[in-house]
Amino acid sequence: QPCIPPPPCPPRRPTKRYFGKVPGEDRGSGAMDPPAVRTDIFSWMHCPNGEASEEVLSLLREESAYAEACQQHLEPFRESLYKEMMGHQRENDESLISLSVGGYGYFTRHSAGKSYQVHFRRKAVDGGSGWGNEEFVLDENVIAVDPETGSQRPYCSVCGPNHNPSHTLFAYGTDFAGNDSYTLHVRPFGTEQPNPYSQIAIEDTDGSVHWSLSGDCFYYVELDSEFRQYRMKYHVLGRDPSGAEDPTLFEESDRKYSLNASQTSCTRYLVITAMSAETMENHMLDLNHPEAGLRRVSPRQFGHQCGVDHRSGWLYLLTNKDGVKDSKLCRAPLGALPDIPLDTWEDVWVPPAGTKLDGHDCFGSFIALSGREQGQCRIFVHGYGEAGGPVLHPVTFPDVAAHTGRVLTPRGAQAAKATFSAGLDSNNIFDTKVLRYKYSSFTVAGLVYEYDVMSREHRLLRREQVPSFDPDLYRAERITTPGRRVPISMVYRKDIHPQGLAGGPFPLLLTGYGAYGACQDPDFCGNRLSLLDRGVVYAVVHVRGGGEFGAEWHENGKNLKVKNRFADFVEAAETLISLRVTTPDRLAAWGTSSGGMLVTASVNLRPDLFRAVLLEVPFCDALNTMSDPSIPLTVGEWEEIGNPNEREYFYYMSEYSPYENLRIEAYPAALVTASLNDSMVGYWEPLKYVSKLRALKTDSRPVLLQTNFHAGHGAASDRYQCTRESAFHFAFLLDQLGLAAVPLLRGSRV
Repeated sequence: QPCIPPPPCPPRRPTKRYFGKVPGEDRGSGAMDPPAVRTDIFSWMHCPNGEASEEVLSLLREESAYAEACQQHLEPFRESLYKEMMGHQRENDESLISLSVGGYGYFTRHSAGKSYQVHFRRKAVDGGSGWGNEEFVLDENVIAVDPETGSQRPYCSVCGPNHNPSHTLFAYGTDFAGNDSYTLHVRPFGTEQPNPYSQIAIEDTDGSVHWSLSGDCFYYVELDSEFRQYRMKYHVLGRDPSGAEDPTLFEESDRKYSLNASQTSCTRYLVITAMSAETMENHMLDLNHPEAGLRRVSPRQFGHQCGVDHRSGWLYLLTNKDGVKDSKLCRAPLGALPDIPLDTWEDVWVPPAGTKLDGHDCFGSFIALSGREQGQCRIFVHGYGEAGGPVLHPVTFPDVAAHTGRVLTPRGAQAAKATFSAGLDSNNIFDTKVLRYKYSSFTVAGLVYEYDVMSREHRLLRREQVPSFDPDLYRAERITTPGRRVPISMVYRKDIHPQGLAGGPFPLLLTGYGAYGACQDPDFCGNRLSLLDRGVVYAVVHVRGGGEFGAEWHENGKNLKVKNRFADFVEAAETLISLRVTTPDRLAAWGTSSGGMLVTASVNLRPDLFRAVLLEVPFCDALNTMSDPSIPLTVGEWEEIGNPNEREYFYYMSEYSPYENLRIEAYPAALVTASLNDSMVGYWEPLKYVSKLRALKTDSRPVLLQTNFHAGHGAASDRYQCTRESAFHFAFLLDQLGLAAVPLLRGSRV
């Protein structure tokens, strides 16, 4: 390797941090008084209002330069990985057209050499059995060009376009910073028309738009200074184009809550949902009679969560009332609004134990419900009890792979099962007998099916084409740890694992998330093939805090049970090592955002289990961030992992917060990423973590920080740049696992 410069060594400036009551700040009703005090030597890296000082910016640049220098020897390998990854992508690709009410179908297209997609539409003809000529709608590549400089913007995200009911106008949002704050614009369809609405630029929104039925105004959600969705407004075309005079329909003052807007499946009603981590409250607006104003479905009640849809004068409500934690389907008459008493709601379907309901969509003759059964994705069809309608049944997915129920390891056979991911796709037509759903797995690229709810027949509409990919070369399955009963989903090349995993130990990449009740279901990723084709086993740990096994699984990983997440992840690593599937010197871990907290806290517990870690925008300074209500999204997180300004949470969080619990000992090699405009995990969190880790660790393994100075919480918006970022990350992992010089396995065909 070339001569590597010494790593950055930022100054240590001990600063007192207060946990509890602080004058001028609302730190919660249970805040300690007097406050607890801790000293933080790198607190100065968090600048007021999140605006990085020149000193911090210089340090971030220095860290990125150091990371590049340390990885310079891998540049040819990175380029090879990039070409591999691009070799599994179709640069010229088109989405499946989706019919909307009003007779138009919308779709997108990617073209080789273009970083962003282009939007088109077609008119349905011959009674909906065919399509007319293609019509251009919007080119994101044009939007990505800065009109003042003529060069491509470093970041560009487009939300929409969302058409009005007559398909004559559409609205879309643009975010050029990566902080998920969108500016709304309106255009007429047809490039030959001048745009009378070219001056509309409504800033600080979440990017979503819902049109009035007349199409002369639209509703949108405004963000506050902390990027919280807090106010529902509406804009009448022809009024002040900045939106400064737009009337407010609803405002949420409680900072634990954010707003979400949706429309019922019949499109007549706008639903505004105020939600916290524990509670939901719904308000409805009749778009036929908006002058009547909002009507609340039921009063806000802590712990009650409810989703709303409508059909033929009845509200269908997915609710956890009556202690049904995993939700049941109820109904109530629309005419009973507002504030329908919960005890008057009629049960429609109370699922059996082990079944969790996550969402529902009402159609003219049936209800589609998405959820889970014994940890696996499920879609259920439920009729309305009318003659000729469908009866309750689950959709049976035709592509679920057969499995023997066992997998061999060097330490014996283990129980196993097949894995997959499935969910509802775009279904815009209310009066229909068919349902679109999507299906994928570790070994099956994306499929879209049309399902007839009466005949129960499936029709394949689209199969994602992945160049140079043979699904028969790969095997996927799920095992469970013996102690805490934690599922681990795995995928690997079966031609080098001819007896399952019995030929181990193998290099293995372990990942997980475990927060907010989110599910990390097995899905397909073309970039992942660059790991599998070098013999890496890829494994996902479904830790508590996620929602794979229902509300209880989530609850057992939140608040004063957060440490269960880390115990689950550590046991998964120990299990794979004890089975000789891998060894500590061949085991790497990968965590993103809250998954970054999962990995960093687990590594603090058992740094000896891992050879390397990849941490993408990791939430690793939990104690300090969660104590500061001025940091975006902090207050809303108090119901998920607790408020450390309260005594009990302060001491509990102090025991696991990754930054606070770094110790003087050997640690795995680490590549950490940050994004300057990240509104969810501040850039200072990974910067502080890397600085402290490097100061304390006793080994010589590298600790690197790479910052994206133009993006937010996600990766680069440019699809080519995004792939290059993945190549950089995977090159680091493969190098640490000793695989940078290992050629692709035969059969990879790249």
